[in-house]
Amino acid sequence: MSIPVSPTARSSWTQRTSRYATYFKKEICKVMESLQNKRSAEATGSQNMMEFFRGRHLDVQELYASTPSLTQPLSAAELDPYRKAAMGLHEALRLRGFHKSPNDPAAWYAYMTKIRLEKWAAPAVWTLLLLDVFETPQWCKNRPFVDLGGCKAADSKEYILSGVPLIPISLGVGLESLILFFLFIHLVSHVRLYSILQGGHATTAGVLLLEFSLLILSVLDLMIFLAGSSVRIAPVLRFGLAACSVPRLQELVCSFFRTTVAVSKVGMFFLYTVVIFAWVATTVLDDEEGKDQFGQPVREGFATFGESLYTCFTTLNTATLPDSMVPSYDYSRSYLLLWMPFIFVGAVLLKQVILAGVYNDYSKHAKNFLIEGRRLRKSGVDAAFELLKTPAPAGCNRGEVVRFKDFERLVDVLKPLLEMTVTKEFLRVLFHALDDDSNGVLDKAEFQDMCDVLQFEFHITERDSCLKQCMKGTAFERTMDALVENGASGTNLGYSCKYPGSWMDLAMNIVIGLNVSWVFTESVMDLNNWEEPRFFMYVDLFFSFVYVLEAALKLSHWSWAEYWYNDDNRFDFVASMVLATVGALFLILQQISVAMLRSANILRLIRVLKAMKHLRFYQRTCVIVTNLLRTCREVLLLNLLVVLLWASAGVQLFGGKLLASNPRLEGKDLGYFSSHYQVFNFNDVPLGMITLFVWTLGDWNDDIAVACLELAEPWTFYKALIWTFLLSYYIASPLLAYNVLSAFSIDVYQKIDEEVQNREEKGYELCDVERNLLLIQAEMADNGLVLHMKESSDLAKLRIHTALFS
Repeated sequence: MSIPVSPTARSSWTQRTSRYATYFKKEICKVMESLQNKRSAEATGSQNMMEFFRGRHLDVQELYASTPSLTQPLSAAELDPYRKAAMGLHEALRLRGFHKSPNDPAAWYAYMTKIRLEKWAAPAVWTLLLLDVFETPQWCKNRPFVDLGGCKAADSKEYILSGVPLIPISLGVGLESLILFFLFIHLVSHVRLYSILQGGHATTAGVLLLEFSLLILSVLDLMIFLAGSSVRIAPVLRFGLAACSVPRLQELVCSFFRTTVAVSKVGMFFLYTVVIFAWVATTVLDDEEGKDQFGQPVREGFATFGESLYTCFTTLNTATLPDSMVPSYDYSRSYLLLWMPFIFVGAVLLKQVILAGVYNDYSKHAKNFLIEGRRLRKSGVDAAFELLKTPAPAGCNRGEVVRFKDFERLVDVLKPLLEMTVTKEFLRVLFHALDDDSNGVLDKAEFQDMCDVLQFEFHITERDSCLKQCMKGTAFERTMDALVENGASGTNLGYSCKYPGSWMDLAMNIVIGLNVSWVFTESVMDLNNWEEPRFFMYVDLFFSFVYVLEAALKLSHWSWAEYWYNDDNRFDFVASMVLATVGALFLILQQISVAMLRSANILRLIRVLKAMKHLRFYQRTCVIVTNLLRTCREVLLLNLLVVLLWASAGVQLFGGKLLASNPRLEGKDLGYFSSHYQVFNFNDVPLGMITLFVWTLGDWNDDIAVACLELAEPWTFYKALIWTFLLSYYIASPLLAYNVLSAFSIDVYQKIDEEVQNREEKGYELCDVERNLLLIQAEMADNGLVLHMKESSDLAKLRIHTALFS
C-alpha cells in the first residue's frame, strides 16, 4: 500500500530535477564529445552516451567537482552509486534496510530531509513528554493567558505538591502547538519518502497512518482543552507519538505488546486461581461470626465475593500478606489448609512462572529482532560493496576491491547522515585501519568492517601544552615529567596513559583522604555541639584552593583538549572552580558563611570514588555497571515512560482529591491517612511518578489503592476508570516492564561479568581493525597527537546483545 503525495508537494522537486537534468545534459554532451574519440574501444556503437558514463561514476564525480554550477551530481535517470551505498550503509548501521535498492534521485533528497528532521524529532517528542511533568494540572482550574504559573486551587497547606515549578498554561499550549506542527512536517517528509520508495522501506503504511491519527487527535485535544474542557488525553497521545517517532522505542513497545499477548494464558491461570480461591473462601468464611483474640472478625475481607476477590488479589501480590490471613489463622490453625495451597500456587509458583514467561517471550522477540537486524546490516554493507567495487590492481590477488578514492567519496556523502567530523587527512587513517593486508585497497571482508569503524568515536587532541612545548629540553620539562607522569614505558598516549600512578596523582589522593578525614572531624564536632577553633576556617580555605593548583599543574603539562577529554578532569575542573569561587567570595566579600564554605568542600568527597579506581575490584565493578546501563537503557527508558504515562493519567483522576477533608474520605478509617501516606498523591506529575515508583517496587500498595477506590461510588463509570487505572498499571509496570528489566539486567550482568573475567584471564583479543588503529595511534603519538578511540553506545549494546542472544 502506498500513500500518495499531492501534486503540490511534488512540484518543487519536479522543477529542481528538471533544472539539474538540463545542466547535466548540457555538460555531459560537451564532455562526451571529447571522450568518445579517446575511448571508442570501450564505448561500442550499441552503447549510448548515458550508459557509457553511468559505468564510469568516477569520471562523473570529477566532472561535477570541477563544475561548481552543478551543485547536485545526480543524473535525471537514476541515483548515483555513492548515494545508493550511503543510504544502504546508513540503514545498515541502524539494523534496518531497504526492501529494494532506491534508484530515483528524488529518493536521496527525500531521505536526506527525513534524516535531518528525524534528528530533531526525538528531542521534540521528549520535550513534549516533559511537558507532562511541568504543565499546570487540570484540577488547578487555571485559565489560559490569564494565570501565570502555580496552582491557584492549592493555596491551603492541606494540598501537598512536589515544589516543581509549573509553567503557565499559555506557554505550555504554545510550545505544544509548535512541536505538533514540527512533527506534522516530519510526518510529511516520511510520507514523501515512503511514496517515492513505493513502500520499499522499513516503515509501513500502518505506522504512518497511526502517527497521522495521533497528530490529528492531539490537535483536536488541544483545541477542546482551550475551549474549556477539564479532561485531556494528551499523555496517551504523546506516548504514542514517541513510539512512532523514535524507532528504538517503537520496536520496544511492539515487543511488550507481543509479550502481553504471549503471557495472557499464564495470566488467565493466575486470574482463575484468584477467582476460585475467592469463591471457596467466601463460601467458608462468609457465615463465620467469630472473632480472633484481638477482636477482629474472622470473615474480615471475605464477607462478600467482591471483597474476597480483592483480598485474594492483594494477598497474591503480598500487599496484604500476612494481614489478610491473621484473623482466620489466629481463630483456627486449620485455616492453614485453605491458605497455604493458595499462597504456594499463587504467590510462590505462578508469579515466578509469569516472570519467566514474560522474559522468555521478550528475549525471543529481541533475539529475532537482532538476527534480522544483523542480516540487514550485512546485506546493506554487501550492497554498498557491489556498488563501489572495481577490479583489483595489478599484483593484487584479490578479485574485486574498493579503492581509496571511492571510499573517500562514500564517506563524504555519509557525513551529513552520520554527522561525522572526520577530516580528509583522517579518512586515510580509517582506510588504513580497514586495510588489514596493507595493499592499498579493501576487499569484501575488509569492507565488512566498515560499519564497526564508522560506529567508533574518534577524537584527535594535541598532547602537550604550549608551555611544555616552549620549555622543551629544560629543567622545567624534566621536573614536570617526574611530577605528573608515572614513568610507564611505551608510547606516550597522553593523560590517561601517563598520569595514573604518578607522584602528583598519589599526592592528590592523600589530599583527598585528608579532606575526607577533616570533613568527618568537623561533623563529629558539629554533632556534639563542640566549639571549633578559629584555625578550622583556614583549613577549609586550604581545601578550597588546593585543587586549583592541581588543575593548573595538569594544564601546564597537557593541552586543554587533552585535559578536557577526560571525564574525571571535567568534574575536577568544575568542582575546583566552584570551591575556589566560594573561597574567594568568603575572603573578599565576606558574604559567604563558614557553613556554606564547609558545605562546598563536601563536593570534593565525590572524588573519593575516583581515587578508588586504583582498586581492581572497583575498576571491574565500574566497567560492568557502565556497560550494563548502556545495554539496558531502552528498557530503563520504557519503565520511566510507563510511570510517566500513568502518573499523568493519575493526576487527572485523583488530582486534588486525596485529602482528609474530602467528603468521600472524611471520617473513614483508611490506612492511607493513619500511615501518613498523604505525600504519596497525584496532585502533580512528579509526585504521581514517585507514588507509582514506590508502587512498582512493592507490586501493589493497598493503602493507596483503597483510598483511590473510595473516591467513587460503587458501580459508576468513575469507579470503572479507577479500577482500569490500577489494574492496567499493575500489568504494565510491576508485571511486565519491571519484570523484564529485572531479568534482563541479571542476564546482561552475567554476560558482561563473564567477558570481563575472560579479558582478565586471557587478555583482550584485538581484531585486525583495532590492531591497525593502535599502530596508527602510536604513529600519531610520535608527532605529539593523541588519537582517542571509543566504541559508541550503540556498538557496545549490539556487541553485548549478540553475545547474549547468540
